[in-house]
Amino acid sequence: MRDIIIKNVNEPGYEEKNLNQIYDPAGQHKREFGFLKNEVFSPYRSGEGGLCVNFYTLMPGKSNYPYHQHFGKEEVFYVISGSATLKTSKGDIEVKEGDVILIPPNENGGHMLTNTSDMPLVYLDVDTYSSSDVILYPDSGNVRFLAGDMQKSFKMNSEVNYLDGE
Repeated sequence: MRDIIIKNVNEPGYEEKNLNQIYDPAGQHKREFGFLKNEVFSPYRSGEGGLCVNFYTLMPGKSNYPYHQHFGKEEVFYVISGSATLKTSKGDIEVKEGDVILIPPNENGGHMLTNTSDMPLVYLDVDTYSSSDVILYPDSGNVRFLAGDMQKSFKMNSEVNYLDGE
């Protein structure tokens, strides 16, 4: 049984994540994806609870993740400090300190944060836990399936018949 958790955004505990190095070490990517992440709580690790809670710091010129939309979870971003450009399905929106961003789990929820300023962006990310999720990446035509420990990415145009190979 988990206990009350208290974490301060100003205390150490951030881990650097460079998605380009993890997923594309050959350097075929078009932009820089990377951030500092301070995990407060993750049901993916503990097996308890319904919310993932993380603090992120996004340095100038970096994007958090490729432009994507979830179909299995909702997200809320609260911008603690700094500013950035939020790419959405309806166009780019400038976000700043104090903004709360609610991201629905559907085609209207496409999002990507890019720090276009010269100062770090610090934000809180709270999302609903889902043991499975489908994530669409409209710019690349990729789709990612998450189910338990399985994570697989495919191209949308590689669709097969439901009974293919059965």
